[in-house]
Amino acid sequence: MQPGGEPLQGHYRYTKLKDLNKGTYGFVQLALDRLTGDQVAIKFIPRGEKITKYVEREIVNHSHLLHPHIIKFEEVFLTSNHLAIVMEFAPGGDMYQHVKLKKRLQEFEARWFFQQLIIGLDYCHKKGVVSRDIKLENTLLDGSRRPLLKICDFGYSKHAQDSLPKSKVGTPGYTAPEIISNQRHYDGKMVDVWSAGVMLYVMLFCRYPFERPEDQYDSRRFQKVLQRILRVEYEFPANVQISRECSDLLERIFVADPSRRITIAGIQSHPWYLRDLPPGLNEFNMTCLANQKAQADVLPDVDQIKAIVREAKHPAGQSHAHPLARAETSVSDDNSYIDDVMDQEQSA
Repeated sequence: MQPGGEPLQGHYRYTKLKDLNKGTYGFVQLALDRLTGDQVAIKFIPRGEKITKYVEREIVNHSHLLHPHIIKFEEVFLTSNHLAIVMEFAPGGDMYQHVKLKKRLQEFEARWFFQQLIIGLDYCHKKGVVSRDIKLENTLLDGSRRPLLKICDFGYSKHAQDSLPKSKVGTPGYTAPEIISNQRHYDGKMVDVWSAGVMLYVMLFCRYPFERPEDQYDSRRFQKVLQRILRVEYEFPANVQISRECSDLLERIFVADPSRRITIAGIQSHPWYLRDLPPGLNEFNMTCLANQKAQADVLPDVDQIKAIVREAKHPAGQSHAHPLARAETSVSDDNSYIDDVMDQEQSA
């Protein structure tokens, strides 16, 4: 039983199926949407002091991202004790579990997931949103035979309309040098590129580029990792062979100076990335954005979301059993290029 009772008890639309996980923020439950028959993940954050400006930013930024490689925001509502964020459920778990289970991914498998990660990041950046916390644990899989990757968790995200990024946020091991070196302001897009490179490295080698086995017994482990990141001190394990094109891409990502680091556009024109790229993938985001601009009414109302968050700052308020800010299905959910790939596989 969750503190304050089960938040979905008696809800007109959602029925709890099971608990998924919990953290310092609150907890997540798997629920059945009785109106659609779909399973959804609902994140519950206790009302009161845990409802910060970062929670509002997370919800607002996420609610305006409609893309097949981003976990879909469904709605946000209040219960008597919690702020509830309803999202698409990805039954395939996260990339950390996937890589750990397989020990490491073959290069073609890593490329398949990296291509999806980059197209999702490119969309976020074109929408003015930077993640600042790209990692294996924040990318989920849809559970299909050839899993589709979906970016989740926008708790550290920033929008272009916000102040310039300057906070030391992110996850140790994935942190870009410019964050560690106390630069007053940094480019969040280039931070995302660095973290995507760390993700690719871990997918290929099942180890982190700036950690060493002996670090686990060292009390100064964290400081040593940060120093290696600043020096860009990493190596490719001798027991795993990767192509020269792949190592070249990683070398272009792991550059301390963000002004010299390869960009998302540069990655999208790199030979390793382009190999086996599904037709139309690099152009998909422009079509996606054009369709969303033409159908702006499908996006939830930002003022409504902010009003809900403001009310959630007051603990044990009156329960709202009706949805207040909901995203509608959009043409941006089009998975046509993915369907083409699946059809080609089945006919092969």
